[in-house]
Amino acid sequence: MNHSFFVRTDTKKVVQETYWSKPISLAMPFKTTLESLFKQDDKDRFNMIFSNALDHETEVFCAHIPIIEEQEQLCFFIVSAKKFVYVLALDYLADLPSSIQEAHNQVIFAMIKQFAVLRGEQLMHASEEVYNHFEEIQKLNNDLVNTQRQLQRANRKLEQLNLELNNRLVKDALTGLVSRYQYHSEMQTVIQENPQAQGLFVFIDIDNFKQVNDNYGHAIGDQYLVGFSARLASLSCTGVSIAMRIAGDEFGLYLHGMKSTDEAVVQHFYQTFTSHVTKDPIHTDAGDLPICCSLGMAIYNKDTTNLFELIEYADFAMYQTKRAGKNSYCVFDKKTYEAGKTKDQT
Repeated sequence: MNHSFFVRTDTKKVVQETYWSKPISLAMPFKTTLESLFKQDDKDRFNMIFSNALDHETEVFCAHIPIIEEQEQLCFFIVSAKKFVYVLALDYLADLPSSIQEAHNQVIFAMIKQFAVLRGEQLMHASEEVYNHFEEIQKLNNDLVNTQRQLQRANRKLEQLNLELNNRLVKDALTGLVSRYQYHSEMQTVIQENPQAQGLFVFIDIDNFKQVNDNYGHAIGDQYLVGFSARLASLSCTGVSIAMRIAGDEFGLYLHGMKSTDEAVVQHFYQTFTSHVTKDPIHTDAGDLPICCSLGMAIYNKDTTNLFELIEYADFAMYQTKRAGKNSYCVFDKKTYEAGKTKDQT
């Protein structure tokens, strides 16, 4: 046999699988289209029997058709089964005695039909397995996509919650000032930008705030604190300022970037504070309520460079103001502080 092949094709006659081909180039998978083997007239004959095979599954169709290559006539056996088409081409049948050609063809018919049916069932089974695997992969992929979407939604929600939590830590919920959870960090940040400069920490306690709550209720007390906080936050001072709520009616103000903090600077600050914060009463739904404060002041890079000590020193100075009659200020003095600690220990 100089020219022969046995192949499986799709319905467009493109070779999908080659069982044998002589020469190899005669029928190559995914490259050879069987129509390309014929001249136009012969192509029409081949297409006709190919279509008949598609229309009559498992029935074998046979035709002698010359191929372009060397004008050699081949005998084509075509059968379709399970949506697959099988084509056997042989070049020797014309040389067989007529007495045995019919018997030979019957053997070929039976062989190719049986092969087509068995191979078709095998391919269909494999195809179903591939489809089932594909379906499973698709389902897993869909589950993965859904999981990714859920994870993305969870991440967005977590980011939002973290943002809200961070805002709660940074900002006091009622007043909007820096909260007690964050003021140490805020102060550290501004100090690092100018570590050699002095800073003034002012510890502020609102005098007689308990009477506002007792007389008018906590809702009015909250309005009172919000009004006070707005004034404190808008206080115009030299350098960088951080307004904070320490607890309840206790507030803090840190001013950083001063070249000096002598008595004149402290007095100027207090005058600014009283004229802007405590001079006018605070408007509430219960009417305009007066305000006065006791202040204690300690100086960073003079009294201490430890922020916890700085706040403690300013707190100590504020209580000195309270004991002296309130509604004023006191600057921290280390000798007085140490004497007070010694007295407490005895």
